[in-house]
Amino acid sequence: MKRWVFQICLLWVALGFCLAGCQGGADQGAARAIEKYLQAKAASNVDQMTSLSCPAWEAQARVEATSFHSMNATLNGVACQVSGSVGGSTMVTCRGKIVTTYQGEAREWSVADHPYKAVQQDGQWLMCGYGQ
Repeated sequence: MKRWVFQICLLWVALGFCLAGCQGGADQGAARAIEKYLQAKAASNVDQMTSLSCPAWEAQARVEATSFHSMNATLNGVACQVSGSVGGSTMVTCRGKIVTTYQGEAREWSVADHPYKAVQQDGQWLMCGYGQ
């Protein structure tokens, strides 16, 4: 009897760890998607930015890619993490900077100015705007 109770308790503990790990994987997926979006933004890669965007954000992704086209941008210390959710969106906050150089002048753009909205569509995490 004691062995049976022990096995049931062990099963519940294992299930709890599994569920916690699954949630962490989802969080990491949303944060990774935003990091990839920022990498594509720094590279001014329109195709990658639109493929990492939800349909409602694709036009804005094109605008952002164009604005960084001639700025020789690089990422500096960028890391993202899930910070919560609003409606159907997962909110992601990031730290670090995009450093641009244009006509010999360097400028830093903080990626921490606002949270990013990530949504999951067809099993893929996508950038879908900025939060307040």
